[in-house]
Amino acid sequence: MKVALLGFGTVGQGVYDILINEYKHIEIKYVLVKHREKHLDISNLLADSFEQIVNDPEIKLVIETIGGIDPAYHYVKAALNHQKHVVTANKALISEYFDELRGLAKEKGVKLRYEASVGAGIQIIEPLFQIARFNHIYKIEGIINGSTNYILSKIFLEDMSLDEALKDAKSLGYIEEDPKDDLEGFDLARKIHILSMIAYQKPIDPKIIKRIPLTTITEEDIRKAKANHQMIKYVARSKNIDDQLEIVVEPAFVDLSHLYRKINYEENIITLYGKYHLKQSFIGQGAGRYPTASAIINDILNIIKQS
Repeated sequence: MKVALLGFGTVGQGVYDILINEYKHIEIKYVLVKHREKHLDISNLLADSFEQIVNDPEIKLVIETIGGIDPAYHYVKAALNHQKHVVTANKALISEYFDELRGLAKEKGVKLRYEASVGAGIQIIEPLFQIARFNHIYKIEGIINGSTNYILSKIFLEDMSLDEALKDAKSLGYIEEDPKDDLEGFDLARKIHILSMIAYQKPIDPKIIKRIPLTTITEEDIRKAKANHQMIKYVARSKNIDDQLEIVVEPAFVDLSHLYRKINYEENIITLYGKYHLKQSFIGQGAGRYPTASAIINDILNIIKQS
C-alpha cells in the first residue's frame, strides 16, 4: 500500500522510522512539510502540495501528524472525500469534529482511525468501542497526559523545579515548545472528551468540561504535598450516572498508598467502570515519539488487514 505522511515532527518521524525499517510492503510515497528546507534528507519524498497527494490515485491512506485544527481539518476532510483512509493522532481534531469526520468516513466507505489520539502507546480506543457496546460504562478516570505526568514525576521524585522539569520534558519531545495545551489542561480535556463520547455513545458539548489548569498549583502546594508524603497528579474524571454527566480535569493530591503513586514519568493509566465488568484499567506509555507512532502503525495495519 502507498501512503502519504502529513507532518514530520516528533511523531511523524517516528512513524517514518518504523515504516521504513519494519514494513517494506507499506511505501511512503509523499511527505508533506511546512518548511521544505529543514528536510532535505528526504527531499525525494517531499510533496509539492496537499493537492498532489489527494489527487494521486495510488495513495490509499493518509497519515496526519500535524496536530491542531488548521490545516489538519481541511486535509483530513479532503482525504476522506477523496475516498482515502485516514489515520491521525490529532486529539484536538477528533474532539472537535468527532461525529462529522466519523460520519464522512462511513459515507465514503473508508476508515478513520485515531488510536494515537488518546494514551499514545496504550491501546484504548478500539477496546473501548467494544466494551461500551455491552458493559454500560458509567465512569472513566485516570492520568491521561504523559507530558504533565513526566513533569510532576520530576518535581516529586527528583526534586526538580517546574522550569527544570519543563526543559527536560521538551528535550525528550514529551512537550511542545509552547506547553500551554498540556499545562492548561486542554490536551487532557480533549482526551477525556473523546473517551467519554465513545463510552457513553453520544455527542458531548466540550463546554461542560470543568478544566482546572495545572498551573494553578503553587510552590506551597508542592511543599505541602511533600511534607504530607503525597504527590500531585493531573487527573481526568468523567461520570455519567442517571444521565447526569460530569467531566473534570484537575490537579489532585494522592497518598503514597494510591495506585496513581505508581504511575510515573510518561506512563498513563485509564480506568473504566461498568455495570457488568466492574473495573478495567489500561496502563502504558502516554507520551513520546515511538509509543505514539506505534499506535498509528497499529491503525495502519488494521486498515490494511480489513481492506
